[in-house]
Amino acid sequence: MLIVPDNEIQARIEALRPRLTGRGLRGALFTARIDRFYLTGTAQEGILWVGAEGEPRLFVLRDADRARSETAIEIVPVANWRELWTRARDLVGSGGIGLTLDVLRAADLRYLGLTDLQAVIDVSPDLLALRSRKSPWEIGRLEETGRVAAAVYRHAAEILQPGMTEAEFAGRLFAYAMQLGHEGLHRSRGSFEAYSWHVLSGPNTARPGAVDTPMSGEGLSPAFPWGAGRRVIQRGEPVIVDFAISLLGYQTDQTRTFCIGPAPDWLEDGHARIVEVYDAIVATLREGAIAGEVFARGEEAARARGLTGYLGRPGQRCRFVGHGVGLEIVEPPLIALGVKAGLPLHSTLAIEPKAIIDGLGGFGVEDTVLLEPGGVRSLTSIPLELISV
Repeated sequence: MLIVPDNEIQARIEALRPRLTGRGLRGALFTARIDRFYLTGTAQEGILWVGAEGEPRLFVLRDADRARSETAIEIVPVANWRELWTRARDLVGSGGIGLTLDVLRAADLRYLGLTDLQAVIDVSPDLLALRSRKSPWEIGRLEETGRVAAAVYRHAAEILQPGMTEAEFAGRLFAYAMQLGHEGLHRSRGSFEAYSWHVLSGPNTARPGAVDTPMSGEGLSPAFPWGAGRRVIQRGEPVIVDFAISLLGYQTDQTRTFCIGPAPDWLEDGHARIVEVYDAIVATLREGAIAGEVFARGEEAARARGLTGYLGRPGQRCRFVGHGVGLEIVEPPLIALGVKAGLPLHSTLAIEPKAIIDGLGGFGVEDTVLLEPGGVRSLTSIPLELISV
């Protein structure tokens, strides 16, 4: 079984510590599973303490034996939730600690005995900044994920046929991806429910909804009103496959547009234009590029090509065209309207220009790229062009 190397974990801890001491902190507690995995290499249930000095300790509720087989971090078994929170509360003491407030539950503050947030420093930005720069080992994991993604999209072209429902097509892709190692779950910060089966067809490719995307789709019910639905896929219409892959927690995010049989002129022409927009965006990507300016370049390119439905209908348009991707399906940096932050070297970015035409449908592309000193490199080998089957 592949595990995160000890030297990788040590490098992450050592990169975090100066940020803690620079803010005058004794240490930080990490309660979110993704954060614990990044800093330890195990996702077992528990709470992690990283002190400004001394060895980190992972208090594990379950399963301590497996945690020891997955990480060299010191494991402290605890018997139950009460003991877990008691241990954490003892570390909090009189304050001077960091917490990831963007994902910490209000109930957790109570368990920690914290009633005054003034005594707490939010270290979420510090950890996310570290995570945005991928190490060579992480890049290798993402390259492997990209290879699996390419295989899934090749399989999609082989099995797509008229008469399938969106859900059937998505389900067959999901099963095939899991055979190749896809973990099935896409983790993300907060309450965002990420999934693989964003497979839409015909007018559903231009259907807005609860998901922040130009094309939410129909979904299977009011309880899950996005993604693949029961619509039957037909010839000569767009079929959007936005299918992310996860291996060892590392994710790539990609979208391609398919069509069964000859594509109508509006789809062929529109898709060619959206690929040009993608190329214009990617041409601006470099270390230090201002994310909001990259977003604006995409809007300029879309206007120049007459894509009035770029990023959705007026009043319902998305305000981002790209996002970081790694252990979370959406993580910093965000390429969005007005964002002033510069793009860090060795960040992995999902660039996703999409457009709709009311009454007809939508089209778009998305690819995960690595920002290198000389520009960007795609982490998949899937052609961007409209895929006719």
